[in-house]
Amino acid sequence: MIRNYIKNYEKYAILISILMIFFSIFLIVKPDISVLLFILLFGVLLVISGLGSLFSYFLTEKEDRLFSFDLISGILTILCGVFTIIYRNDLVQVLPIILGLWIIFSSLLKMQVAINFSSFSKSYLWLLLLEILMIILGVVLITNPFESIKAITTMAGIFLLISEVCSLVESIYILNTVKKL
Repeated sequence: MIRNYIKNYEKYAILISILMIFFSIFLIVKPDISVLLFILLFGVLLVISGLGSLFSYFLTEKEDRLFSFDLISGILTILCGVFTIIYRNDLVQVLPIILGLWIIFSSLLKMQVAINFSSFSKSYLWLLLLEILMIILGVVLITNPFESIKAITTMAGIFLLISEVCSLVESIYILNTVKKL
């Protein structure tokens, strides 16, 4: 019973790994199209999520609707999804800038924490250095947004490729071990 479960699971894992390897190669070879497709997919998921909230609202008992925000959140989520789909090309240009600003803001807050730790430990210097590097990354994203997002997408593809090749080898190894048992 367990043996069959493991075999079926690992066969499924092999299939998923192969699909993810193809996806990672696509990320590496076509990073600009990958980002556009990601934003499109995100918009579609927002619309589906919004529709789920609307259905939830209308399928809920009247008494339970008194404190439900599903109607308005569903409508707003659908609108966000539709705008994401319609303006996906504009979002590709704005996304790295938003990401860069978020990284800078987040790093400044963490830099404050690192400075606060200075009275407790000398390891705060490493935290401070790391946050300075993150701020530089945020500035690079803002000053060179499209090339930066292509580089990030390519790096994500490389990491995903390495991860999935390892996962594929692991699944094949486990299947061979289970067959020998």
